Amino acid sequence: MDTEVGELIGRVALTPRRREAYTRPYDIVRLVSESDREREDRHRELGREVRLEAEKLARDHRIKGVRFIGCDVSLDGSYIEVKYQSDRDVRLAPVSEGLRERYDAHVRLTRFSFVERAADAGGCDTCGLPLCCAVWSGARSMGPVNVRLARQQGVTPNDKILGSCGEVKCCMRYEHDVYKEFKERAPFKNTPVRLGEREGKVVDYSMVKDSVFVKFGPKRSDTELVTLTALARENEGIVPLDAGDEPESEAPGTPEAEPPGPDAD
Repeated sequence: MDTEVGELIGRVALTPRRREAYTRPYDIVRLVSESDREREDRHRELGREVRLEAEKLARDHRIKGVRFIGCDVSLDGSYIEVKYQSDRDVRLAPVSEGLRERYDAHVRLTRFSFVERAADAGGCDTCGLPLCCAVWSGARSMGPVNVRLARQQGVTPNDKILGSCGEVKCCMRYEHDVYKEFKERAPFKNTPVRLGEREGKVVDYSMVKDSVFVKFGPKRSDTELVTLTALARENEGIVPLDAGDEPESEAPGTPEAEPPGPDAD
C-alpha cells in the first residue's frame, strides 16, 4: 500500500461492505511478491531488534512506566513506527533520538491504548463475532467503558463482561444510552404499582420488551411481566414508548420471559 510514510504491506481484513473505514483508504500498489515477503521477514526481525533497543534506551534514561509492544517498518526501511503502552504521559524524546541515530530512519513513537491494541490484533469475542473495536470505527470514539456502566445496566461485574483488551466490552457502552433512557421512564425497583384491582412492587426490568417484572404476591410464581404502557394508565411518573415505537406483540404460543430469581433486588 502507498501511505504517507512510504510503502507498507497490509492484509485484507473485511470487505468495505462490512467495515466502516475510520481512516482514509490507502491506494493498493500491487499484490505482495516473493521478494516483498522476504523483505517483510527481515523487517520483522528488525522490528524485534528496534523494540529491544527502545527498551534499553528507556532504561538508560531512567524512563519508567512504558512498555514497547510492537514495531512496523516500511518496505524501503526509511520509516519505523514503534508502538508503546503507558498509563501516563512520558517523555520519550531520548528514545526517539537514540533510535534515529542508530538506524538512520524516520522514527515515530505511537501510544496505543488497550482498545487499539486489541483492534490491531483482531479476533473474535465470546459472543462469536469479530471484535467491535476491530470492525467498527465507532468503538474507538464512544468514550470510556467501565464497570459502573455494567452496574447501571443491572449486570454484576464478572469475567464475562470483559473483552479481549481486559476492559468492559464496547457493546455495553453502545447499549448504555438505551438502558439509561428506559430507566428514566420506568419505575424504580421496589416501587409499589397498581394494575387493575391488584397491587404489587417492581422487582426487575425487561428493557427489550419495554416492561418491568411486578411481584403481586409472596411466591415467585406471583411475578408477572407488565408493559410500561399498561402501568402508565394507573400509575403516575411512568412514561411508555410512543405508540409507533412500541415493541411488536409476540406471536401466539411464544413463551413469556422468565421472571427473575428469588435473589432479584
